Amino acid sequence: MFTILFEDQYLIAIDKPPGLPTQPTVDKSRPSALSLLEKQLPNVKIYLHHRLDRDTSGVLIFSKSSAANKPLTEMFKNHAFEKTYLMWTKKSAQPPETKTWTIDNYLAPVKKGSRIERMVVVRSGGWHALTNFEWLEESSFGYLIKARPKTGRTHQIRVHTALSKRPILGDFLYGGKSSEVPRMMLHAASLEFHHPITGELLKIESPWPKDFRRSLL
Repeated sequence: MFTILFEDQYLIAIDKPPGLPTQPTVDKSRPSALSLLEKQLPNVKIYLHHRLDRDTSGVLIFSKSSAANKPLTEMFKNHAFEKTYLMWTKKSAQPPETKTWTIDNYLAPVKKGSRIERMVVVRSGGWHALTNFEWLEESSFGYLIKARPKTGRTHQIRVHTALSKRPILGDFLYGGKSSEVPRMMLHAASLEFHHPITGELLKIESPWPKDFRRSLL
């Protein structure tokens, strides 16, 4: 059973645990956040609008009404959400020179068949990707960094932290491979937006996972 972070007649937001894909994979026997939520709410039609990587924990929102389905789709398309992520990254040779910085570039997918294997920076074409970062603190473990992506590209935060020379711990794909962590240390901490039907300003937050808190020690 998922922890429900927000629910009304139109929307439902869950606290997705790490290690669970957002949607069904090629292996139909493998559970996903969508399939498990459908079992948890068997009499409700659930609509998927965005994704978190398998190892990413935190806020994942769905619509549960056809009235909210189209406007929520448009909101994600138009980047109408203020997204906040937290991550533990590898330490670089030097701590960050400034507490805040921005990565603004273009990304393109490298595919294997129809599946995106990774994203790469391109000089022309590609998809615009913009992320604002804030350095929060340092522990013996690594750097705790906040990210606010302004676009929603595949692997955007993962690529941009790697470009900052501080790849996310546990992210073997972009240089963060580590035996010290059980998974990629990326957490979708909050979503802030205006409700697509009522217009109410909402901020849905996910508490820190246990593995994030342990990393402060």
